[in-house]
Amino acid sequence: MKLDFRAKLSVSQKRTTTMIVNALYMLLTKKSFDEITVREICKISLIPHSTFYNYFEDKYDVVKWSFYAIVYDYYPEMDEIMNHYDNIEKSADLLYDFIDDYRGIMSKVAKKNPVDGTFYKIIKTCMYEIGEIIAKNCTRDKDFGIPYEIVFGNYVNGFNEVLVQSFYEKKVYTRDQIKTYMKEFYAK
Repeated sequence: MKLDFRAKLSVSQKRTTTMIVNALYMLLTKKSFDEITVREICKISLIPHSTFYNYFEDKYDVVKWSFYAIVYDYYPEMDEIMNHYDNIEKSADLLYDFIDDYRGIMSKVAKKNPVDGTFYKIIKTCMYEIGEIIAKNCTRDKDFGIPYEIVFGNYVNGFNEVLVQSFYEKKVYTRDQIKTYMKEFYAK
């Protein structure tokens, strides 16, 4: 990624990235990711191509950066060492908040971008990358008897399934349901 999702952006950078990201997601509600071009993103965002490429490598980079930036906004301490069991409840709250905040736009995006499509594959890859960061920090200096790769794979698959059920299958879970499911599934 050209732009660090953890970096504090200037007002101008925030405005530019917001315009680019909003243009991409607006397009994603109308067509599949594969059909979208950088030219269209620039046209809708009113950003010159040269400016786009100062911030992002390509349209894939916009999706990755926006997903990472959103997750980091919700979970800025993801790089810190954390307690596995305390993290379950916090993660459940954050997952619920994300679903609640983005249900409208992501449900529309899901209509044009199926689970087996490019857009969702990028999101899933990002989820695994973030899951690995968090899992390393939850398992560091602890011996669960299970390699952290299996632990984080388990977490990410659970998060992934809740997102698929929420955005693609339109299932609605309460905050308490998500907490209960995650505690049952991950705390053992």
